[in-house]
Amino acid sequence: MKTICIQVPSLQENDVVDVEVTVNGEKRLINYRVESFDWTRGGFDTEHRIERLRELIKEYDSSWELVQIGMPDRDLIPVMFRRSARVVH
Repeated sequence: MKTICIQVPSLQENDVVDVEVTVNGEKRLINYRVESFDWTRGGFDTEHRIERLRELIKEYDSSWELVQIGMPDRDLIPVMFRRSARVVH
């Protein structure tokens, strides 16, 4: 899938953004979700935080694919997921 960049307002935990695009005259709906995870459980050193984040992503709903990992804010780290495009009629 090619990538486009769309500016959206600041998202809060568990927000879902729906984007409708038209490709060759066919409308498609793409869902994005941002989750904020507490990645400090299990330790505060970098290695433990990265391993915790890997576990959280691995256990996430498989109908959502990982798109981006954001900059951490203290104990929380935002992670963006995308659900596969659906044709809109």
